[in-house]
Amino acid sequence: MSGWLPAPVGALPVDPPVGRHAKPWDAGDGTASASLGSDGRVLSMHRPHTRHGWFHLAGFPPFPEDRRRDPEFVRTFRRSMGDPSGPGLSVRPRGMGSPERGWVAHRIPAFRWRADGLAVWWIPFVRDGRLICWLHARSRRPDGPAALTVEFAPTLGVVRAAYGQITEGGPLPPYDARNRVRWVQGAVWWEAPGLPGWARVGPAPRVADCERMPPVALRWDVTLDLSEGCAEHVLVAELGETEFRAPLAIPSADDVHAWLHDAVGRACAPEVGTEPAARWWIHRNLAFALDVCAVDVGEGTCLVTDPVLLPLSWNRDAYYVACLLGAFAVRNSGSPLGQTARRALRRHLTWLFDVAARPDGLWGRSHLTNGEVKDRAFQLDQQWYPLLELARAALEWGQTDLWDRHRRQALRSLDALLAMRSALGLFPTSETPADDPLSLPYHFSSHVLAWRTLALLSRLPGCERLLSETDRLRGLVERHFRIRDSGIYAYATDGEGGHRRYHDANDLPTACAARWGFCAPDDVWWRRTIVFAYSAANAGWFDGPFGGLGSVHAPGPWTLGDIQRWIVAHDTGDAAAKAAAEQRLRAVAFDDGLLCESYDAHSGLPRTRAWFAWPGAVLAALLLGDSL
Repeated sequence: MSGWLPAPVGALPVDPPVGRHAKPWDAGDGTASASLGSDGRVLSMHRPHTRHGWFHLAGFPPFPEDRRRDPEFVRTFRRSMGDPSGPGLSVRPRGMGSPERGWVAHRIPAFRWRADGLAVWWIPFVRDGRLICWLHARSRRPDGPAALTVEFAPTLGVVRAAYGQITEGGPLPPYDARNRVRWVQGAVWWEAPGLPGWARVGPAPRVADCERMPPVALRWDVTLDLSEGCAEHVLVAELGETEFRAPLAIPSADDVHAWLHDAVGRACAPEVGTEPAARWWIHRNLAFALDVCAVDVGEGTCLVTDPVLLPLSWNRDAYYVACLLGAFAVRNSGSPLGQTARRALRRHLTWLFDVAARPDGLWGRSHLTNGEVKDRAFQLDQQWYPLLELARAALEWGQTDLWDRHRRQALRSLDALLAMRSALGLFPTSETPADDPLSLPYHFSSHVLAWRTLALLSRLPGCERLLSETDRLRGLVERHFRIRDSGIYAYATDGEGGHRRYHDANDLPTACAARWGFCAPDDVWWRRTIVFAYSAANAGWFDGPFGGLGSVHAPGPWTLGDIQRWIVAHDTGDAAAKAAAEQRLRAVAFDDGLLCESYDAHSGLPRTRAWFAWPGAVLAALLLGDSL
């Protein structure tokens, strides 16, 4: 896309979309972020909230509390939030059609309209927590139009995150969602006293005051004078928890040009890998992780898996995002982006051990960004991932001081976990890693994860005693999880001969068993378990032209199932299966390089979760050579 941008920033590199499925694109700076529709409209601006965890200036309404435990309604509501043509702040140069879009330096969305004699660019980006939208129009010939009218139509309101879950684990108390809208010193203000929250967009003409449930629809036009050949307009949006004290500051066009160059300079990274598609994948998923998912909260950084549908932190999802940050930071320690990744990883461990609430030393199923437990159900794997992340940071990602810093808190959690062992010596859990209840108390892949974590911890000062625990745990797993008549590992067991035959896309530790050293790549029990996982005998397998491993939690093949296939193929030397997994992931990927949760087995169209950070992060980490 050479020559794609206008002259003031024309030297910046622009990449075209890659995947074939459209979704909202995202921009952020680690303090706030925004989602942009296919035509450049601002669907939502969002950031952490001290009391509620997350809030938006968005086109979608507040989630109706009386429908919170209606899974079908939750799915419908979430699909509407991920619609790239949904309501928001739309911008439309009058008389021009739909824009094309591309990425400035893998990181900043850019939109361009072209018609006879005229070109218009719209580039939204976030700086210091403010959404800056730069509009540039240029006449392409001497007899081009002398003026251009641009229509702005915000349908917006300040709302708390919907937190619509298929398996609700602890709804937040209801709040008064009404908004007050008024015009103040050249900008439209939205106030949500029930949160509290404020937002403003400007410059804007005067609008009538009102008070109602959001979103509130407004509209105004701006006419650009093209008599000199080009014109620029800058729109600013802000979102905060306290009332704004100063008038909205609109930056000059020169400031915007400089900021864009600065943002690109900070985004540039050394080349990673040699294959262009791999580089694109790594850069896009890294940008999403750092700009949108890694949000600073006090002294720590929370890693959310999704900025719109479910802006919560699951330790499991966050761990795999941390793998990408750690792997990239180690390989690019001298670059600004590598240092940013290193900072985010270090601060995430601070969030895990100093900010996140841990009743009795243990984490919840999920947490709000402020550290409060959102869902209190006990999931065993969620307890091991923070300890594994700390051990890997100290041993493999070059941050040895972190063990000394967090050692006391980590050992408190470890001791709490070890105290939970049953008389059999196994660790019980209440739910699966798919957030579903589990009738049999012992879950296989969580025990492989426990083994991996204990093995790494045993290499750290003061934890040598754990080495014997790993041998003992592997023996217990082999004794209780092996199903003799079928020759596979059970998904779960009661330890008394009861087994469940199943494998789920969320069970990455099972796929990683050989690379982690839990078993050899030619181990027949592991090999047969994997064959079972990718067969019709597994309830997690979904047949079709795009058939694959998924989950009964959200029926359909999951991209995590394809990533498991990539891992197993890589570790067993099956080049054809690895290539097939890569081909499938490219076929179902979104056009911003992110991966959905599940997709349709017959069409390959994404079905759930337009935002789902960890599949893309896992694949990017693997492409960087990380062991997970």
